[in-house]
Amino acid sequence: MKIIKTAALALLLVACQSQHDERQGDYYFSPAGAYILDLGVSTFRGEVVLDERCDRNGGATTFWDGSGRLFRVDYLKVNNHPSRVDSDLALLNLSLNRYLSDAIAKAPMISGAEASYQEFLDDADRKTLFAIIDINADAAKVKDDEEESGAYYNGFLLFKQGELIYVLQHRQPVLMPEKMKAILLNLAAGMEIPGEVRDDTDMEKLHRSLRKMSPNGTNGNPVRLCEPAQS
Repeated sequence: MKIIKTAALALLLVACQSQHDERQGDYYFSPAGAYILDLGVSTFRGEVVLDERCDRNGGATTFWDGSGRLFRVDYLKVNNHPSRVDSDLALLNLSLNRYLSDAIAKAPMISGAEASYQEFLDDADRKTLFAIIDINADAAKVKDDEEESGAYYNGFLLFKQGELIYVLQHRQPVLMPEKMKAILLNLAAGMEIPGEVRDDTDMEKLHRSLRKMSPNGTNGNPVRLCEPAQS
C-alpha cells in the first residue's frame, strides 16, 4: 500500500525546544510537553511509526499505523496567531482556513482542495471544529514515483486548550463523515493534555529511536528531529 507523504500537507516545522525519550512503552511524549498520546488506543491498527517536526511556535507529528493509515497531531501557540478574534470557534475556523490557504493550497502536488463537510461540536469540556477537506493530488508535479495521484479526504479536528490549538488529522480514500469524526474523536480521547516536557539530554537516544521507527527504517533519509532551543 502506497502512502501519500505528509510533506505535501506539512507546515514545515524544523526546530524545537526540549527532548526526552519520546516513546515510553505505548505512550508518545510530544515536544514542549503539549500532550501525551496513548499509542495503544483502538484508533491505531498494529505497530505505530512516526515522524516529528517542530519549532518554537508549534509542532507536528505524523503517525502511520500497521495498515499504512496516516494520522497527524499538530499543536500551535495561540499567542502567535496573527489575528485577534472574539471566540474560540472563530479562532478554530480561522486556523482551519490557514491550513487550507497555506499548508494545502500551496503544496506542489495538490491540484485542488475544497471543504466537503464542516461541523461545530460543543460538549461540556470544549468547543471543537470538525471538517473534511476533499483533496486532489497530482504526483507528476513533484516527479516522485513514491507519491500517489488521485482524490482523498483529509479530516480535521481542531480544539483549543490552554494556550494551544490542537489540530488532529486523518486521511481516508472515500468520504465517510461519521466514521472520520469517530476516528478523530477517539484519537483525541487517547491524548493527555498537557504532557510532560522532554529532557534535552536525550537527543542521541531520540535520534536512534526515531530512525528505527521511521517508515524508511535505518537505511532511509535521517528523520527530522526537534532540536533543543538555542539560548
